[in-house]
Amino acid sequence: MTTNRPLPRKGKGKASASCQSLVPDVYQDMLAEALPNQPDVLERPLKRRRKIQVNDLPTLGSSKQPIDLESHDMDEEEDVQFEDVLGAEKLDGSDTGFEAIDKEFASKRLQTAYRNSADESEDSDFEWDAVNLDEVERASPNGDLELTLTTKPPPPRQMTISRRKVATKAERELRLQTHKLHILCLLAYMDRRNRWCNDPDVQELLKPLVNKKVVTFLRPKSSLSQFGRAESLKRGLDDLSRMWRTKFRITTRGMRRSLWAEREQDLRQYKLLPDADTVLEKSDFREAAKTLKGSRDIGAQLYCALLRSLGVEARLVCSLQPLSYNAGGPPMPREIVSVGKAAIQDDYDEGEPVDINGPDSPFKTAGGPNVAAVPFTPLRRLGHPNAADYHIPDISAPVVTPPKPKTKTIHESPYPIFWVEVLDEAHQKWLSVDPLVTETIAKPRSFEPPSSDRDNNMTYVVAFEEEGSARDVTRRYTKAYNAKTRKNRVESTEGGVKWWRRTMRAYSRGWRSDLDQIEDIELAANEAKEPMPKNIVDFKDHPYYALERHLKRHEVLVSTHEVGKVAAGRDLSNPGQKRLETIYRRRDVKIARSADAWYRLGREVKIGEQPIKIVPAKRRPEDENFEDAVDIDEPAGTNLYTENQTEFYEPPPIINGRVPKNSFGNLDIFVPSMVPKGGIYIPSDEASRAARILGIDYADALTGFEFRGRHGTAILKGIVVAIEYREAVEAVIEGFLHEKAQAEEEARILAALKMWKRFLIGLRIKQRVSTYEVEGEGEEVEAETPEEIQMLSQDDDDDGMESEEYIDDGAGGFFLE
Repeated sequence: MTTNRPLPRKGKGKASASCQSLVPDVYQDMLAEALPNQPDVLERPLKRRRKIQVNDLPTLGSSKQPIDLESHDMDEEEDVQFEDVLGAEKLDGSDTGFEAIDKEFASKRLQTAYRNSADESEDSDFEWDAVNLDEVERASPNGDLELTLTTKPPPPRQMTISRRKVATKAERELRLQTHKLHILCLLAYMDRRNRWCNDPDVQELLKPLVNKKVVTFLRPKSSLSQFGRAESLKRGLDDLSRMWRTKFRITTRGMRRSLWAEREQDLRQYKLLPDADTVLEKSDFREAAKTLKGSRDIGAQLYCALLRSLGVEARLVCSLQPLSYNAGGPPMPREIVSVGKAAIQDDYDEGEPVDINGPDSPFKTAGGPNVAAVPFTPLRRLGHPNAADYHIPDISAPVVTPPKPKTKTIHESPYPIFWVEVLDEAHQKWLSVDPLVTETIAKPRSFEPPSSDRDNNMTYVVAFEEEGSARDVTRRYTKAYNAKTRKNRVESTEGGVKWWRRTMRAYSRGWRSDLDQIEDIELAANEAKEPMPKNIVDFKDHPYYALERHLKRHEVLVSTHEVGKVAAGRDLSNPGQKRLETIYRRRDVKIARSADAWYRLGREVKIGEQPIKIVPAKRRPEDENFEDAVDIDEPAGTNLYTENQTEFYEPPPIINGRVPKNSFGNLDIFVPSMVPKGGIYIPSDEASRAARILGIDYADALTGFEFRGRHGTAILKGIVVAIEYREAVEAVIEGFLHEKAQAEEEARILAALKMWKRFLIGLRIKQRVSTYEVEGEGEEVEAETPEEIQMLSQDDDDDGMESEEYIDDGAGGFFLE
């Protein structure tokens, strides 16, 4: 009988050779009598056993067999290192005490665990004091232990969370410029498609599709009431849309959202999908009008052409899909090429059914109709009763006609990119019509896709009229223009509003009609009816509302009048209730600047004004790149003032022609209002030189600073002089400009003369070489004498004295005959 209870520990270190004699025989007999009385259920549950192959471990014998080793609980002993040493696996019941170790130590291996001293416990599986190391030394031939060290398996590599790379200032500027350029390209594309809709050939092809009844509805009589005319137009549009859905077939994919490529390699390997729209020229557009096939974008464009052919005033509307300039825009998906799967399909391609009795059957060989060298892989022979013998019986299968190819489904956004707007003359209102995608009439709010749609994003909606003018009608179709849509438009950037107005001015008709003014009022009303945002994110940079948490470093709230509350998470002080945050109006948020910033804007802080906000100065990132960054003297805080706390800066006036200067000998002219009274600013580079020649007092104008790293360089441009010296200084500057222009003209004349001289020398050389050629019937012309050649070379070495003599002789630069 064996036991798992360890022997009492006597100490650490090597066991002596006389340790066995220290145990008396009486104790051995008492131990043998006590062992059978042990309970069957042990205090500690037995551990699981696992099979470990030790063929690669050194053994004492020649045979290598798998040995059962006790596996330790890895949850409790994570830092245990295992070693295989020569020893006994466990004690046998027949031999007790140290005799079992002496008998089995040389033929079996012992798996022992090493711990740190702090991790050792009394429940160890084996005690070092119970091992007679002298016997171990006698068991090995050379007296040394053979140890095989095994390392722990490497821990599984944790998944690294891919964080979004922060875009630099240059990357953001590049994205913004690309965004603007893409918008210009899309507007040009829209203008071209709008002109295609006015093509008379296309309209003649589409006009016979409509019957007279629908035309009557689309063009109601003026004698009808306002409501009757509007209902007649809607009924005609409904009938025309149902007819168009039955006639036009969508066979290709239309425009989709533009995405950024994370890698340049993805952009180079990008290829258009096989079902992409192929209408690129007007001839293709006419062919689509004949066949009534194409993408849903082409269907909307042809629908617009059909309405215009019937005399209905219709717009072609498009939701532009430019590249987003925000860093959080979705990237273009990478193209995944499965090489292994393709290789497997090449080896085990089941292919199409094969007629084994046909003329091209691979089974027809000289061995007989039923015996053949089967050319198929074992995977294709599975299921045959005689697959192992390669005997395939003669089966007379009927000829099966191949199935018709299935039409490939085109997966696109459930929201349109192109649609049409029709004018309701009775109400002076534009009605949105989408005959193919949403199949709606006069429901503009059903066109905006959600933010999760990767194929469609509504940011710019532009409507092109028949004569080519365009209008921005985004506010008609978006539900949260100020809260969500405006953040993705160019208007939210610095100078973006001016850029967008200048861009759309190129597509304006030059004058505003009554219908345009009515539409402007409608769009403004839609923007005013937009509700207050319901989440905190939409309040950031909102044009009408603001939260205190979103105030920038230079912004301050001048009024505490609240206009609402918004939920901002849970209230920790009152569990179960939401914490509410106050909402303020954007007009109550003012920009605060320091006294130096206001001075560069031509204003100074009033005397006695207290700062409305104190912001601690923060270290710039550039300061950390210098060794003396720790010695930078930073103020404790920066005082900020609003515009109401400042007044216009009035510099000292000019008296008796003396210009006041600062300690550096110049004058700050950041804005025109900083020019002192009685003086004039002359922004010319030659002004200071003219003033020195005239001997009058002046001051160099400091117009700004150019910062490179930590240091700023002053920009000096022009001077400030007394106003009575203005004409004299400008006259001298005009003389300098005249002298400069005269010098440039003389340099141009000299360069022209040099080119004419080179051309003349080339003609002389050609004339001299032509005298050596054979003229007539083989007769050679006598060459010039050495004296003549020397005279010509002397003429060529002339410094151009002759050129100065024939400038005005009427020869055009050449010598007279």
